[in-house]
Amino acid sequence: MENNLTDARNGLLMLEKQDQNDDFDLLNNDNKLEILNFALTRSVSIYWPNLALNWIEKNPNIINDALKGTLLMSINEPWAKQDFKQKVKRVLRGNSN
Repeated sequence: MENNLTDARNGLLMLEKQDQNDDFDLLNNDNKLEILNFALTRSVSIYWPNLALNWIEKNPNIINDALKGTLLMSINEPWAKQDFKQKVKRVLRGNSN
């Protein structure tokens, strides 16, 4: 996946429709991580980060050191409310075993 806005948007749309089809799941891990990082760092609202976090919660094996760092930084974003912060911490705690 090229690193540009069009690819990121397409990836976000795949993430959004992941309950309806498996397009997002068919991406390789590098592409998934790129999209998840984009959703967690470039969003101005909670919508995309929530989708990313929901997917990560269902697929905790994707969490690597870089994604863990991104998740920790995301809790300081202005859109990150208490429930999001708690969910991030819960997901990371579950992954530390």
